[in-house]
Amino acid sequence: MTEHLTRSGNAALGIDVVPEAVRQTRARGAAALVRDVYDHVPGEGRWSTVLLADGNVGIGGDPRRLLTRVAALLAPGGRVVVDLAPPGSGLETRRLRLRTSAVQSELFAWSTVAADQVGVVCAGVGLVVDRLERFGDRWVAVLLKDGR
Repeated sequence: MTEHLTRSGNAALGIDVVPEAVRQTRARGAAALVRDVYDHVPGEGRWSTVLLADGNVGIGGDPRRLLTRVAALLAPGGRVVVDLAPPGSGLETRRLRLRTSAVQSELFAWSTVAADQVGVVCAGVGLVVDRLERFGDRWVAVLLKDGR
């Protein structure tokens, strides 16, 4: 996604805690950092858009905390594009472990946010729901930084 945005002429920066993900992004010619979203991010407070794809609103198991942090990365009037679970699937936090044939991760918290719950999660974090759209079996919301 970072590669596509960069090739489309957008200023884009991928961040991930997984070095291999960052290596692959850089190999495609896009900028990326091994970084936790809660650490310093270049351009804090000046980004026009933050993309939380593939359910990444669930990072850390606390969607409100994550969206509060993401709102701080945005410039006034900025937006968050967030990939969500289908309506009716609720708001759930679980402990997961990733596995491959060779390795497995430690347990970590991950939340799922349903499309019909995103407004509830946004309440009080400085973001408001602007749009909610379905693309095939995927649900995406655009959240705007609340300028009040």
